[in-house]
Amino acid sequence: MLRKALITLVCCVGFVLPVSAEPAYIDVSGYGEFKAWPDYLVLGIEISDTQKELPAAKDSVDSAFATLTRIARRLDIEAEDIESIMINNYPQYSYPKEGERRLTGHRVIRPVTLNLRELNRYGELLEALFDDERFRISSTTLRFNEPEEHKSKARRIALLQARAKAEEMAATLGQKVTGVLAIHEQGGHNPQAEVMVHSAMMMRSKAADSGSEMQIQKQSIEQQVQVRFSIEEDSK
Repeated sequence: MLRKALITLVCCVGFVLPVSAEPAYIDVSGYGEFKAWPDYLVLGIEISDTQKELPAAKDSVDSAFATLTRIARRLDIEAEDIESIMINNYPQYSYPKEGERRLTGHRVIRPVTLNLRELNRYGELLEALFDDERFRISSTTLRFNEPEEHKSKARRIALLQARAKAEEMAATLGQKVTGVLAIHEQGGHNPQAEVMVHSAMMMRSKAADSGSEMQIQKQSIEQQVQVRFSIEEDSK
């Protein structure tokens, strides 16, 4: 009976497989930056007016939008580069010290998004808009025609930097990089270049004869990655 149990135990031990050890690895980060000139400018334009009666306020804003359309046509801005899909009304009230609030008028606001493809016409556009107090520039954003292409270049730089860093660190410790175990993209950052918009007062001054200036720098497209490289002892 004892001999049979021993045989069974030996058979069980014979089927135990060795557990392979996890390969040695090194985790490094990589940073890539690619600079490029922006291709066009996206302007947020707010058209607004306040009148005692709502129809009058709306008519004034509609008239201003028609003026904007004519300005855009004169500057060769395509209709597809102008978007305006909403209009809002904000009743205006006065609050006397005694008594109930009183409706004094209506403020109508129509936001417009305009893509300016020819950046050299920025000054002309602003001068035309600031001649009418119903226009206000609410935002300016620089954009690329092919943003993913620039991100790809920055990401490639980040990966090459990670590889170089891993090889340097491994070699210092007598190791060598043998492969890639994992890659994690950590996103990036696309800071906006400076856009200088002169005030309406300056636009109406004699200084406007030379055109308003726009100060644009190259934009930095940044990408970051985290890479895990397998390493082993260098036999050299």
